[in-house]
Amino acid sequence: MSRETRWERRRRIANAIRKSPPEALAPPDTYAQVEIAAMLRAIGIALIEVQQPTPTVTARLMEIAARYTTEPVRVVVLPTVLMIQVGTVGYEVDETKQSSLQLDMTGRIDDIAMLATAGAIAPSEAIAAIEAARVLRPRFGPIPTMFGYAITTVGFGMIINPTWASLPGYLFLGLVVGAITQLSRPFPSLSPILPTLSAAIVTILATWFVAATAHDGLLRVIAPALVASLPGISLTIGAMELASSQPISGASRLMYGIAQLALLIFGVGLGLEIAGEVYPQPPSAQMGTWSLYAAIVVVGSGLFVYLSAPRGSLFWLMAAIGVALIGQEFAERVMSVSHSGFIGAILSVPFSMLASRIKTSPPAAVMMLASFWALVPGALSFESLSQAVSGGSFGIAGLGSTAAAILSIALGTLVGWSVFHTIDGRLQWWWNHTPRPLGKPVG
Repeated sequence: MSRETRWERRRRIANAIRKSPPEALAPPDTYAQVEIAAMLRAIGIALIEVQQPTPTVTARLMEIAARYTTEPVRVVVLPTVLMIQVGTVGYEVDETKQSSLQLDMTGRIDDIAMLATAGAIAPSEAIAAIEAARVLRPRFGPIPTMFGYAITTVGFGMIINPTWASLPGYLFLGLVVGAITQLSRPFPSLSPILPTLSAAIVTILATWFVAATAHDGLLRVIAPALVASLPGISLTIGAMELASSQPISGASRLMYGIAQLALLIFGVGLGLEIAGEVYPQPPSAQMGTWSLYAAIVVVGSGLFVYLSAPRGSLFWLMAAIGVALIGQEFAERVMSVSHSGFIGAILSVPFSMLASRIKTSPPAAVMMLASFWALVPGALSFESLSQAVSGGSFGIAGLGSTAAAILSIALGTLVGWSVFHTIDGRLQWWWNHTPRPLGKPVG
């Protein structure tokens, strides 16, 4: 087989599985600066609302701007504020108090941003599409979403504390918190007290009905059920922003995460005051090593429903979560648990970015958010800090483990991004142009 034949076969295979890049509609400076600024504002504020780090938002907006204008562009991105200047005419300032982890919304916004990155959508059309995406309703109703949360709780329980005796407790407490979350949605004013309320109710119910049956520590029983309120993603993104020379964004997001964690811990203390303490009991039998692989399927299925993932993305969510957790599991053999997230994060980023190039896959942001849900150190932080509230010991070692877990995932994500983009630039034959044998003329 000649080299030209091999290259032609490689081209056909690549074209069959990869997403075709869209073509630009018009050259730069076709649209007015005001229109371009408004489009950048709409896309940027939407990216902020779906939990994208501020350096990522800044980089994407600058890349989009380069497709539409040759005028100087300035972008300032904060966790709740966005400021845009295009040339000397286009000025846009916006703020938001909303945030969403709804994965189909994330995917739709990312798709629009990708079209804009290629210059393949008019600014007015991009603005209209973004506004429609920001009000996208969840794919599943309140009852399926509640059960999706309960399934997710069982999966996280199988990761944190895989015991047979605890599974019914995980399911019960997950249903309780899922119901609280759904009932509070029509009342946004309850959001500030929701972490405390959930933690207090779960602690009381676990103390009275679950912990004695599960034969395990109270904190290990309740931590999986409170996964929706744990601020692990905020803490990790804040650390990433600090490491990316974004002190205002990073510090504010870290303080928000710490405040959320404090509200949860206060709720646990309040629940213990009402229900009383749980006396130590001998631990129950652990599941086998297979429990991690079963947990990947369970967590992926639960998040698919609870986070309203895009259609056809279930396999990809499981794959992204599997890469993160299996990588973390192997890393624990050579490093501590609090540092193993570094390897999981490094593997998650290139997998998500490469997998997003395949036709049937969702955008990379969808898969990376699912990986973060599996990797975030919120459970470790909550469990460690709550020991002091529940009468246990907590010192410098516990605080160091909590900080290491946060920083390891943040650093792993940054390293993963850097390595991927370095390699990405050297493998353009795969996704930027049709592969050809050396020496073959183009055209």
